[in-house]
Amino acid sequence: MAQAITLMYHDIISHEATESGFQNKTALKYKVFSDAFDEQVKSVRIYLQSKRLSDSTVSFTFDDGGESFITNAAPILEKYGFRGVFFVSTGYIGNKGFLDAEQIKELAKRGHRIGSHSHSHPERMTALSCKEIQDEWSVSQMMLNEVLGYKPAIASIPNGYSSPEVLKSMVSSDISEIYTSHPTSKVKKKQNYTLIGRYAITADMSTGEVLSIVKSPYKRFKINCRQQILDFAKRVLGNYYLSIREKLIK
Repeated sequence: MAQAITLMYHDIISHEATESGFQNKTALKYKVFSDAFDEQVKSVRIYLQSKRLSDSTVSFTFDDGGESFITNAAPILEKYGFRGVFFVSTGYIGNKGFLDAEQIKELAKRGHRIGSHSHSHPERMTALSCKEIQDEWSVSQMMLNEVLGYKPAIASIPNGYSSPEVLKSMVSSDISEIYTSHPTSKVKKKQNYTLIGRYAITADMSTGEVLSIVKSPYKRFKINCRQQILDFAKRVLGNYYLSIREKLIK
């Protein structure tokens, strides 16, 4: 197994949460202010340079497809010499607060990678029928092909709800590089696809906390242990997990 430290962001906002992306309570937890993000990216750049590590050591990924991808996230990444991986929920292209087709093309032109984040961003993809799961990926890929002129080979799974059926549907839609919400630096190479875990960055994290994920195997181990408990709760509680999570967020 290869190793990679992949950070998972969502919206990078300047002043108000309403600037970009989804507006539910869960989404608000992941909206990072642009000045904080600037400090985080700067600290990663300084760390990589001090250790003489390549830029590929750390990846910055972004879910949902909010307009802040191009207004805030991309300019800050470019300022420090990075390029991001931006996952788009295609059902929201052109909606208020989300990227439109021209903005998606502009990001790709500037060297950022574009991928699918499903079509409708279902809250729990594993609860859908096989046909519905397939449609989420095939429709998304078709729309991105219309925008970019090609089907991206990369995608991330909304809310981390994966299953053999979800993965099978992604692969059949020409997706071979799959990003999960599981916090691990191990890259798992399967027969016809690669699984890449990610560390979620939330609005309340300091620059030091973000940098510790990059620098400290012990920090990453602790995050992984916590996630294993949450994954167990998801499997046992099913839909009840979502309502419990909602109460905890409140």
